[in-house]
Amino acid sequence: MTLLELCYNKPDLILLDSTNSLVRAQLEHYKHLTPEKLRLRLLRLFQALVKSLEANSCDSITSFMEKTSDERFESGYELHEVQTAVNIMEECLWKKIAEFVYRDQQISAMKQVTCILAKAKEALANEYSLLSTEYLSE
Repeated sequence: MTLLELCYNKPDLILLDSTNSLVRAQLEHYKHLTPEKLRLRLLRLFQALVKSLEANSCDSITSFMEKTSDERFESGYELHEVQTAVNIMEECLWKKIAEFVYRDQQISAMKQVTCILAKAKEALANEYSLLSTEYLSE
């Protein structure tokens, strides 16, 4: 199957693995959320990733991360906590790519996921930097 077919046909597997990994990570602000709440948050990240894959553009993931950054910053989340959640999604996707995507398309699929999520992490860090600068100047 292709990367998009994986995303369309196996989202529950990707989200289950990502949620379980995020629960195990025991991150300060995430460990107080139920697994279902974590799954819903990861689902929104996953949906933004899929939109970016479909459009072959990082616009969806970038705007999602800018909004999420604002929400998480205001709620007291540390940058590394949110970054770790994105890294967990990436790792779980790589595992599913290795398991389900056609062998000759695996490296390309991993590269696509990595490039899109790198843009997500860049948007996250940029927004946190802006927000913390504004916070310090108040």
